[in-house]
Amino acid sequence: MKVGYCVPLLPVLASYRLRVALPSPHLGMPYVLGDAADVTFFYKQGDHNRAQRLDCPVVFDVVNDHFTGSHSTHYRGMCAVADVVTCASPGMAGIVREHTGRDAVVIDDPYEDEEEEVRCDGSRVLWFGHSANIKSLAPYTDTAGLVVCCNIPGVIPWTRSNERQCLREAAVVLLTGSNVGASSNRVVKALRAGRLVVTPGGIPAWDEFAEWIWVGDVREGIEWALDNREEACRKVKQGQAWIRERYSPASLGKRWGSLFASTLDQATR
Repeated sequence: MKVGYCVPLLPVLASYRLRVALPSPHLGMPYVLGDAADVTFFYKQGDHNRAQRLDCPVVFDVVNDHFTGSHSTHYRGMCAVADVVTCASPGMAGIVREHTGRDAVVIDDPYEDEEEEVRCDGSRVLWFGHSANIKSLAPYTDTAGLVVCCNIPGVIPWTRSNERQCLREAAVVLLTGSNVGASSNRVVKALRAGRLVVTPGGIPAWDEFAEWIWVGDVREGIEWALDNREEACRKVKQGQAWIRERYSPASLGKRWGSLFASTLDQATR
């Protein structure tokens, strides 16, 4: 069996790095990567008519909620014809079920950065993420020591290197978001960097980390972390230990391999 990935080869995209590039070497089977010039190019919205004509099983990975708007026809069509639908969080699985009636297989995003020393030095509070989530930060823009790393004007521009540097300089990481289907990626990234996460809650994939992060009143959480630095570091260390195996590219690659193998014993795109 050979797996064919129908994606653009763009490392700047987290969906490419986390759903394809990192786990694929650990599938336990051959694979090929097809880009936009490939006749099987499906990326994001997909081509459900083309998928239906393929003589092999199709796995459609839902990385964003586009079940309304300009991509909805493709999203719904791909979910209808796919042999298996996957996603990266319980919240997104609920969205898939709501719009299509299908049960999606949840496979988490793997970590992509080295595990760093746990620290809580200084008073800098970092928010990082995509501009799609920036409105969710509005209630907390007056937070003392707030630093923002994002792809919008007027803040530290998002790049992988800027993000890593900002994490190294932060005492606490504040995470907010407007997507209930978000994956655990940002929480995992912050904990791997050795920083306590404070979040208001409401995103299922983040709330699962409640034992190792602060979920609740944001201002209270930041104050607690800065007043209880040793305890905050202890929580982060425990979170890192939990992440180490569960979110490794190797373990998640094996999960993808098992899923592909369970479709049918033939080529899978």
